[in-house]
Amino acid sequence: MKRNLFSVICLFIAVIFVSKSNAQDFATEFLINQLRPSKCEVIYLSFTNNFYNTNSTIAAMPGFDDLDEETKAEFREKYNLVIGKVNDSILLSQFKTKFISSLKSYGFDVRETAVENFPTQLKENEHTLVVAQIELEEFVSYDTIRNYESNDEVYLSKLVNGVRFNTWLKYNDSDPESKQIFFADEETTDELLGYIKKENGVDYANYSITKINPNDAYLLAHSNAALCSRYFFNFLINRYVWLKTQGKPKFYYYMDSNGEIMTEDEPVDNFDIISQD
Repeated sequence: MKRNLFSVICLFIAVIFVSKSNAQDFATEFLINQLRPSKCEVIYLSFTNNFYNTNSTIAAMPGFDDLDEETKAEFREKYNLVIGKVNDSILLSQFKTKFISSLKSYGFDVRETAVENFPTQLKENEHTLVVAQIELEEFVSYDTIRNYESNDEVYLSKLVNGVRFNTWLKYNDSDPESKQIFFADEETTDELLGYIKKENGVDYANYSITKINPNDAYLLAHSNAALCSRYFFNFLINRYVWLKTQGKPKFYYYMDSNGEIMTEDEPVDNFDIISQD
């Protein structure tokens, strides 16, 4: 893990020699600090047992609660392809294992503990993070195949099922000055593959749909944990640069999905911030 981080640092340093700035010096300093146990970011981490299963399609059906049980069961069979067929405890365990290992791979010192054991005062390199809520959500949407060779707009839209893994995290919740609520989600849908072509003046559609299944929920737990850890890394490196430059960073720094450190003028690859008003 440390070797991977060292490779990232070497690559980033090579890039900043081309375009050097104080902010980039601080970004490099942040990366190097993660190789030093005395200077790395310390994460006090706690996990909730709040796991929710929702089906937004069924929830949006007017009068669903007034239907007879047989009709309700038919709708649940049609739209619940994952919920009720997975083990919530295993999903939580998979998320937790991947999240911790990913945070550690960035060089962070991760200390899992109960919220009541969080330190009351934090040093500059110390943070508290609570995975406050996780939701497995099923939904429906439309996917489309088109005939791109036709001068006319010819397409076929099909209703597809989807499943989404939603995560809410509380950062430094006891500190009014720095506390934040983060949100991140990952989703997958039925896979619609096919094409439309014209034969003898008539448009024909040839397609297949691969349905989502319970295993997709476990894959999403794993990928969402990796996403949350990467977003948290991006948050911390930019927080570090922001503090060191007194709120005047030149770039936004982020690790992309390939593990490379990149820069942009505007924030990308980061959490949604939930308003606490």
